Amino acid sequence: MKSYTLKEAAKKVKVAPRILKEWEKEFAQYITIPRTKQGARIYNDALLEQFAKIKQWFAEEKTKQEIIQYLQAEQQKQNVGLETTVMEGEVIDIPRPLRHDTYYIAEQVARTMKEEIVGELKKETTEVLEQAMKEMKLYVDEIRENSVSTKQEIHDSLTQYTKTLQQETEEIHEHLENVVTFLQEEKAKREQERKLYEEQIMEREKAFRELVVSFRQAAANTNTKRSNKWWKFW
Repeated sequence: MKSYTLKEAAKKVKVAPRILKEWEKEFAQYITIPRTKQGARIYNDALLEQFAKIKQWFAEEKTKQEIIQYLQAEQQKQNVGLETTVMEGEVIDIPRPLRHDTYYIAEQVARTMKEEIVGELKKETTEVLEQAMKEMKLYVDEIRENSVSTKQEIHDSLTQYTKTLQQETEEIHEHLENVVTFLQEEKAKREQERKLYEEQIMEREKAFRELVVSFRQAAANTNTKRSNKWWKFW
């Protein structure tokens, strides 16, 4: 039987190699790709035909669930075709195209093992999920109970905080009013002191001017007396 690599198979089916990998993963229960010892995928004509059908079904806009049903039906037909009838020690020969070659046997063994492993995993997963759901329910119930008390504590804390904040705000307003009153009184006091200081300066300037005037008058009188005495002398 002729075999193909991943690239060759993709070219035959006329899709990208990654598409074959995706289909292999999505329909793993019905498609098993043999591998070499090095891990490389090996495709045969039967697999290519199966992938070609999947491509056609997708082109016909079939859903994934519908394609799985088609693959399941084909597998059942194939299993019926592989049955042999034993009559009087005679075995009816299987048609040559359906005889088990090495790849087909490996495929069937791998598929059987996969189904068993998947079944066990499903069973274990179900048990784990059920246990997890029970634990989650207990955890949620505990959270719900704690939430009630926590909600009340938060409400009480917020109420107390609001009262404290309101009290502190009133104290701050009162303090600000006192500060404003004090500043206004200080401003009026400084204004009064400034006016008084200006008045004192003006009075001193007036007294100084009067002093200068009187000094000049006294000096003028003194000069006049000296002048009169000089004329009397002559």
